Amino acid sequence: MLQSEFLNELREILQRDESIAPDMELRDMAEWDSLAAMSCMAYFAKHFNVKTKIAQYKKLRAVSDLIALAGGAIT
Repeated sequence: MLQSEFLNELREILQRDESIAPDMELRDMAEWDSLAAMSCMAYFAKHFNVKTKIAQYKKLRAVSDLIALAGGAIT
């Protein structure tokens, strides 16, 4: 998946009106919360066959960290 496609998908997951960039800090987004993390867990499992744990999301700082979780599936 292209990075731009993932960023659009993430924007939809977060139900965010503004665009998202890899260098954006997750904590600066009002939409980023535990429910968003759980939605990302389901998305990663379904689209990338990557199993993640909620503890991993607590350590994430930027959108680029989410991209890294995909393990190379996002280019």
